Amino acid sequence: MAGATGVRRRAFVDLDVIRSNAALVATATLPDCTADLRADAYGHGLVPVARALTDAGVGGFLVSRVEDASALADEGIHVGVPAGRHARAAENLLSTELLGLDPSRPTTAALRLTGEIIAVKHVGADRGVSYGYTYRTERPSTLVLVALGYADGILRVASNKAPVLVGETTGRITGRIAMDQFVVDIGDADAAPGDPVVLFGDPARGEPSANDWEAALGVAAPAITSRLGRRIERVYTP
Repeated sequence: MAGATGVRRRAFVDLDVIRSNAALVATATLPDCTADLRADAYGHGLVPVARALTDAGVGGFLVSRVEDASALADEGIHVGVPAGRHARAAENLLSTELLGLDPSRPTTAALRLTGEIIAVKHVGADRGVSYGYTYRTERPSTLVLVALGYADGILRVASNKAPVLVGETTGRITGRIAMDQFVVDIGDADAAPGDPVVLFGDPARGEPSANDWEAALGVAAPAITSRLGRRIERVYTP
């Protein structure tokens, strides 16, 4: 495989989408609402999301730990209520629908996760892929190697299941996910090192969504995004 220089692992988080989602689903005036931002705002970033929701007028936050509440206090944001220390949920609690992770609510996904192709290889039929050869090519195909793996929080159960977008081709993770990378069989499509691969994002743009991953893996979308690791750069749109 021919390699590429530089590796980009990015989660683009649209804070304006989160503010809009809050206004859309609030069952009371926003100052009377509490936003559930446990697990680092389900992987979206506690402090940036809390700032955005404060700007939108949300009155308070539910967080995972006392340390998280302290971090919000240090930022001059409404102090979060640690889950389990006080009431588990507020009467007007806004939860994963803020992030577009609840398929039953009419909100938009706020996070778009991308990796980078670091190698491309053209192979023949019946070629085993990744550890244990749990996938074999049915015909001559193009395989792309993407620099994201279970060290980044990509669940190994996504192996051979999860949809991804490579250019204009929707494929799926092919073979077992490794620590730092995974493979996608894109058939006859073209790709080059350095091209981005979308794991999940906005289905309105033709991208798989975190809810598509939930359907494919049998794992709740918030649990999928909550595991995204620190090697993934968070890029925030104001």
